[in-house]
Amino acid sequence: MEERAVLANIATIIAKDLLIDEQPKQAGFFSSTLPLLDASEDDEAEIFALMQQKRAAGQVKGKLKRTHLPETAAATTQPASKVPKCEWKYAELNLLHRYVDAQFESFLHMRKLTFLKIQQALEEILQRNALPGSPAPQTTLSLALWKLTTDEHFEEIARKFQFPWSLCQQVVRSFWHIISDNYESFIKWPNSLEAQQSTLQGFQNLPQLSCFQELFGIISLKRLEIFLESEHADVAVVLQLICNGEQKIIDCYVELEQEYTFEESPIGQTLALNPRTMPANSYLIGSTCFPLKSYLIRPIEAECFRKDSVFNALLEPAYQLSNNVMDSLARRFHTLYALEARDLNEVRLIVESICAMHNLCVDFGDDYLDTEGSGERKFNWGGDLPGRGGGEKDTKGLRRRMELLDTVVNTEEGD
Repeated sequence: MEERAVLANIATIIAKDLLIDEQPKQAGFFSSTLPLLDASEDDEAEIFALMQQKRAAGQVKGKLKRTHLPETAAATTQPASKVPKCEWKYAELNLLHRYVDAQFESFLHMRKLTFLKIQQALEEILQRNALPGSPAPQTTLSLALWKLTTDEHFEEIARKFQFPWSLCQQVVRSFWHIISDNYESFIKWPNSLEAQQSTLQGFQNLPQLSCFQELFGIISLKRLEIFLESEHADVAVVLQLICNGEQKIIDCYVELEQEYTFEESPIGQTLALNPRTMPANSYLIGSTCFPLKSYLIRPIEAECFRKDSVFNALLEPAYQLSNNVMDSLARRFHTLYALEARDLNEVRLIVESICAMHNLCVDFGDDYLDTEGSGERKFNWGGDLPGRGGGEKDTKGLRRRMELLDTVVNTEEGD
């Protein structure tokens, strides 16, 4: 009798734990799903059933946490009153009419025609995804681009245009979310056969890189100091970009510096699992910060022969192209000089929005940066990753680079 009493107490304790863990609407599930609680001669089986149910509940919670979803998302529905709303009761902002051409271009670092084309391209997507009560797409885009292309804080923007700063903040942040939610519409990895062939051909059209027949992209890094409200401090992050021959960005990624490795980035993991993400025998070119892979070529660190130095020199135009893309981002989107965000996720939203707007400017042939007189000037923003080296231990990478070296460097140029 004493043993049965102990078992009964254990069952009662586990049952109470389950009642606490489960939602109120599930409180009565024991009688229907665990009939052992109603009448059973097998106390051990009863306890086992309860423990299995509690373990299953714990696994569900763990899965929700890993996918960054709220733990109650599967059990509750958010009331309609909780849906975010935007109380815009002000005149629409029209930057095209507010400023003459020279003023407009000095603020937004693009032509008026480019702005108009971007507005037309985004109008439908902004209307479809806008918060209830949001301003017209023209106002949303105007505030968002003003924030991205200047180094002004929301308070300064609010004073300039005489809107509540919290409302400006809400409108701009909703824009970042909309762009990020439609990431692949603006930052397109070449997946189709036609897009991949076009990407390869894009580098062949550049005389200084035409020797690299299978070049698919150039990957680069930039270290940024970001103020995160969640940390109440400046935090170092790494911006990883891949660009094509047209200087468009085909992949972007942001991570805390202390946690960054190429292998852990989304494209690094994708290529490791499925090299066919790129055409057969194609590769990226990167600096010594990246690891040598069969699909990622970096320069030869220990130059033993003249042939090695010739090969490294041939890689220089690739690094220059990626530097031009990075500098274009900073010259057009000044918010990168003094980037502030609530948390790392918001930093990613901002960077994705900047890369998307950069690609649209390239699509529409905006030449403001080429004619504003600073095309040859070097920009001191961000920094390198000191002491970080990718390594050359990958045997497939060593073999692929040796094959490439023999292909692109004439034998008579080497020792």
